[in-house]
Amino acid sequence: MTETDELFWITTDDAPMHRRCAIIPSPLPGLSAGSPFRVADHHLTLDPDLLFEIGNPPVWVAPRTNRILDIASLPVHIHSFFSQLDLSQAKGFGNFIPQILALTENNPTQSKFTDPILQFSHPLIVDMAHTCLDHQLSRPPEIADKLIGLGTGLTPSGDDFLGGMLFAVHHLQAAYPDFDFTAYKLQIETYRSRTPFISFTLLKDHASGHAIEPLHRIVNDILSGGSFESISPFVSQLTRIGHSTGWDLLTGLLTGLLITYHNGR
Repeated sequence: MTETDELFWITTDDAPMHRRCAIIPSPLPGLSAGSPFRVADHHLTLDPDLLFEIGNPPVWVAPRTNRILDIASLPVHIHSFFSQLDLSQAKGFGNFIPQILALTENNPTQSKFTDPILQFSHPLIVDMAHTCLDHQLSRPPEIADKLIGLGTGLTPSGDDFLGGMLFAVHHLQAAYPDFDFTAYKLQIETYRSRTPFISFTLLKDHASGHAIEPLHRIVNDILSGGSFESISPFVSQLTRIGHSTGWDLLTGLLTGLLITYHNGR
């Protein structure tokens, strides 16, 4: 993290890409929290004897798709994709995916959770899914206000869920410019003091359409009508991120995509 609150991380080449990430081919040494760093010319100095020569590395650009399904056919494709997920190892908000899918079939189900965070968040997630399905345009900020900062760690589950949802909204707006999805966007700046800085920064990224590479791959394949087999490897990659971060993002993505459903579903 820089003095101007810019977020950046370094990882090895087995990690997924992100626009804030630099990948190096060798193992990283352990660094202590708060380690100083300095960038000069093409060199990054860390902690203080570790030197990386940056040179002119290739710059990762988020993948895009040129083929977009007609919006009327998206709901069937969305349901087909998420229904085929293996949820046996779902973590965090990923446990809510069956309930969200049941809502799309007008067949709500009841579930009980022992984890206190899941107990508290379950009705909120179901409510947000209802809101997106039924196009209740005034309600997203009200529900999001109860989810922001909910959970533990550097990126709480509530933030990751909202990030996945806003990421979906951004890419739907880009794919279907004739539709107006602005009512589902949130005033992210109002959350700055209510969640860890790292989580706030990534939430802003998600709302602007920037995310970890597998999330880009998944939304692109869904919007273009890709097969489950083509998307599945990216789901596996995504859901391995963090304790439940990948699952929380995926559940948020599903919820955001529900705005393509019509009231007469």
